[in-house]
Amino acid sequence: MSTLYYVLSGENEDVSESELKTLLELYDSGHSVFCWPMICVVRHSNESAWAKVAERASNVREVGQVYDFEPLPGWEDVNLLAGKLRDLAKGSEWIHVTQLHGYLEDEELKRLEGVLEEKTGLTTRYRRGPSLRLIFSGGVVVVGRALFRAKRRPVYTKVFDRSFAITPSLARTLINLSAVKEGGVLLDPFAGTGTIILEARSIGVIGIGLDIDWSIINGLARNLRHNKNPSIPVLSDGTRASFANIDAVVTDPPYGRGASTRGVELRELLENFLSRSLESLVRWGRVVFMVPAEAELEVDDIVTRVGGLIKSKHYMYVHSSLARVIYVVVPV
Repeated sequence: MSTLYYVLSGENEDVSESELKTLLELYDSGHSVFCWPMICVVRHSNESAWAKVAERASNVREVGQVYDFEPLPGWEDVNLLAGKLRDLAKGSEWIHVTQLHGYLEDEELKRLEGVLEEKTGLTTRYRRGPSLRLIFSGGVVVVGRALFRAKRRPVYTKVFDRSFAITPSLARTLINLSAVKEGGVLLDPFAGTGTIILEARSIGVIGIGLDIDWSIINGLARNLRHNKNPSIPVLSDGTRASFANIDAVVTDPPYGRGASTRGVELRELLENFLSRSLESLVRWGRVVFMVPAEAELEVDDIVTRVGGLIKSKHYMYVHSSLARVIYVVVPV
C-alpha cells in the first residue's frame, strides 16, 4: 500500500477536497484519506490510482510520495525532525519547504529553515536538482518527494465563444464531481459554447449538448467539428428533452448572464430541468449544476419536490459580491 500527498488549490478548498475524494472513490475504493487545509494524505490500495487522479483532477496542484507525516513539532522537537531528515534527504540536493495557510509566522519559518540547513547540510533555497519536500499545514508536517506537478492547458480550442462561458477548469471540476467514468455519456442541457462537452471528451467521456438557441447550437457544432469531437449537439429545450441511460448530467443553467431563458422564471426552469434530468439518469448517476447563492433555499425545495436527494453542496466564492452553490443531486 503506497502513501501519497495531494496539494490542492486554495481558491475554493471545499470544492477542491470534494473533487479529490470523488476521484479517489472512482479509481481506488479501498483508499483511506486524511485532510488538512490545502493538502490530503492518501493511503492507496491501488498502486496506479494516483496517476489517474492526478491527470484528471482540476484542483490538484502537486502529488508526491510520503516519507513521513506527523503533528507539527514544537521548537523543542525541531532538532528531532531535522535528525530524521538527514536520512530521508539522501539523494536530494536541497529541501523545498512550503507553508500552506500561513501556520507559521515568517520569522518562525526562517528560523526553522535555518535549523534544517544546519542539521542536514542542505540549502532551503531553490536549486535545479532533486529536492526533499516539507509541507506544513494545519498543525502537521508532511515529508516526501514530488512525483507530479500540474501544468494543465485545454487540449481543444474554440472557434466560437462567449465572454460569460464557464472556464475549462470549472467545467472539469463539475464533471469530476459527477463521478462519470471514461466511456460514459454526459448530458449538458444548457451547453452554450460547449466547454463542459469539450472537457468531458478530453477525459474520454462522450457528451450530448443541448441549447434552445439555433445560433448557439450552431456555434457549438462548429467547435465540435473544429476539434474532431464526436459528441452530439442538439437543438432542443433542456427543460423538456427526455433521454435514457445517461451516466451524468452536468450543466451551468442560464440565470441572467446574457443567456436567453425565453421568459421562463428560474424556479420553473430549474424544476423542469431537474425533473427531466433525474428521469434520464442511470440509477447511480448524478446531476451536477450551479446556481447563485441567493437561490439556495429555493433550489433545496425544488430538489425535494422533483424527487431528488442532495448528495452534497459546495460553496464557491467568485468575488466578494458573487457566490455560487454547486449541487450534486442523485435520484431517490
